[in-house]
Amino acid sequence: MGTQYVVPYLKSIGVQPANGIDYVIGGHQHCDHIGGLDEVINAGYNIHIKQYYNGSTYASSCADGWNAASAGTTAGAPIAMPVGQVIDLGNGATITCIARNGSIIGGGSVAVTDENDRSIALLIKYGGFDYIWASDMGGGPDACTGRSTTQLDVESSVINAISPGGAHPLITAGGIDLMHVNHHGSESSSNPTYFNKVKPAVAIIGVGAGETTGWDLPRIKSVDSVLLGSSGCTTAPPAYVLQTEEGNPAGTNTSHSGFCVGNIKITTDGISIFTVSADGLVHQGPNELAASGLPKSFTIDDSGGGGGDTTPPATSITAPLNGATVSGTTSVTASASDNVGVTKVEFYLDGALKSTDTTSPYSWSWDTTTATNGSHSLTSKAYDAALNVGTSTTVNVTVSNGVPVNIGNWTLTQANATLTYTIPAGTTIPSKGYVIIARNATKSAFQTYWGVTLAANVVFINSGDTMPQINGSETYTLKNSSGTTIEGTTVAMDTSGGSAFQRATCGAIGTLSSWTKLASASGSPGTGGLNGCNKGPFINEFSDALGTGNYVYEFIELFNDK
Repeated sequence: MGTQYVVPYLKSIGVQPANGIDYVIGGHQHCDHIGGLDEVINAGYNIHIKQYYNGSTYASSCADGWNAASAGTTAGAPIAMPVGQVIDLGNGATITCIARNGSIIGGGSVAVTDENDRSIALLIKYGGFDYIWASDMGGGPDACTGRSTTQLDVESSVINAISPGGAHPLITAGGIDLMHVNHHGSESSSNPTYFNKVKPAVAIIGVGAGETTGWDLPRIKSVDSVLLGSSGCTTAPPAYVLQTEEGNPAGTNTSHSGFCVGNIKITTDGISIFTVSADGLVHQGPNELAASGLPKSFTIDDSGGGGGDTTPPATSITAPLNGATVSGTTSVTASASDNVGVTKVEFYLDGALKSTDTTSPYSWSWDTTTATNGSHSLTSKAYDAALNVGTSTTVNVTVSNGVPVNIGNWTLTQANATLTYTIPAGTTIPSKGYVIIARNATKSAFQTYWGVTLAANVVFINSGDTMPQINGSETYTLKNSSGTTIEGTTVAMDTSGGSAFQRATCGAIGTLSSWTKLASASGSPGTGGLNGCNKGPFINEFSDALGTGNYVYEFIELFNDK
């Protein structure tokens, strides 16, 4: 199948092995749907982004072959397609998974056991144009048309969910422009309820050549009784029915009412019309391309007379609030609603697109450290499948993040002893962080002596006995690498006997009120930073160490409140 039909067709429409394929979606695990995918991949077609299957445990050689061949692709092995998954095809075109394995968008479900009923269902949209495809999904038996099937009615639950008033509305009352007829037009597919809400202008049936008695596809009770409305069981206008091959074998079950036209192509502007054409490459039955009148154009939503969706979604930024001050990583959230359905929400910072979210609740995790401190604007844009766009009002916020400071080659001078210590080049003090300069102790020994575990925002420096000794009446001056005084001179403090002094106020450091004397031998390195100063590095604490020989644990501490 893949080598004989699919690969030549892909090449005929310009999709060469060198191009590869972005997505593969296998409707269900029967071989008439996924057979030959391994041959396509082995012919050199790399799958770039993702491969999806219906998530069932149905076993077949075709599934095994697909999985084996997929190992060599960028996308890797197929995964179960999440219900509600939206694939952005670019330029506003989307594919939405509306059902899979009995689970239905909006939270509904049908307890399916038949592999056909486990099929994936997709809604493909571009602007106002929409197309529904549901592989071999069943519609159950129907007394009005006299259809008999063991498949369950999954179709009705799916179309009800996406219709106006449903659990997850995605279409208008005008219905859907183009319908893929499920299960090759068998009696199990396209029940009247489904057809009446889809209201397709065009219905396409995928029929394979070589059917034998018992298949008899497509069936009269599907094509004639429902799609063409001959039974009186439908309220939607008759569809324009096309099929890839003629029905076979002839008999009382098989319908020959659709035009047999070969491979079918759809083009649309997404605004007013869509055009159907075909190539007439028919392998079974007559070529009815000329009789069909193709190529033929249809008005979008023609069968429902709805004229398309022109109502834009409504959206607003819900957090942060207007006027808020933000820092670090901030969650930006938005609400969005639409008369049909929202396809995506975009988040903008100062007019530039920063993030897109396709599922509610809509949010963006904003690392505010990538923005400058100061005023910034936030807006959201919400889109629907008809390409209508709604824009929120602007929310203004202020970014206020801490600023790490390079203090390499800054100096600490002990004025009384005229001793100066130069901080090593490249030393950076974090925002709301500390630099501790110890007399001559390792970090491990220092922590043990003071009974602390220094946090990640603490930079520890062992001065190697080069910092000014702390033992007596001490005064200090802090200067930057250019020699400009940042802090100093501190008021003289008697640090003998293990005394420690910690910064108490943001004001001048040359007054007693700016300092708190801690109890003997109770220095608190790496804690007690004076927050609220909104000030760059300053002298925060200095302490003697009690006990003979313990002078190595003396320290001076700087704190960065920016």
